[in-house]
Amino acid sequence: MKAKALNKPTPVNLLNHAYWNLGNHNSGNILNEVVQIFGSQVTLLDDHLIPTGKFASVKGTPYDFLEPHRVGERINQLPKTNGYDINYVLDGAKGKEIIKLGAIVVDKKSGRVMKLFTNAPGLQFYTANFVENDKGKGGFVYQPRSALCLESQAFPDSVNHPNFPSTIVTPQKPYKHVLLLKFSTKIPHAFSHF
Repeated sequence: MKAKALNKPTPVNLLNHAYWNLGNHNSGNILNEVVQIFGSQVTLLDDHLIPTGKFASVKGTPYDFLEPHRVGERINQLPKTNGYDINYVLDGAKGKEIIKLGAIVVDKKSGRVMKLFTNAPGLQFYTANFVENDKGKGGFVYQPRSALCLESQAFPDSVNHPNFPSTIVTPQKPYKHVLLLKFSTKIPHAFSHF
């Protein structure tokens, strides 16, 4: 994704909001899909799900996907939500030109694997918490947790938090967001015990 400001500084934070269920669109929920997210911190939220500008470690919390976990393994331990809806601070090399592995999703039943690579600093993990009775492909009706989203992006509300990476684009500093999704049936070794 690319953007260029024509004549004045402009905030830009584009993302892909695709819903994924590697089992199949009509295979039920994604609670048994196994996820690994390469982010050791999340951006904290207020009661209205707006970032506060602070960060928190995922260690010892239901948000810890540094090692692979089933989506449903700890979802009911989450505070005040129907599921995951949080921005991860991605680890690894920093810089808008550096593309890093952000997440891996595995559906053991189908054998499908999705790897997400990006140059974005953040990754929103969302488990379709507010999808309810949405009619889709072939007339199938989707419910909460029937899919997941992994949205590489700048941190939400970055324009209001000077400690977040800037989302301001100028004519001299264009926006470039790389998102690469790689699909296979080669299950990584770390996922083999699920």
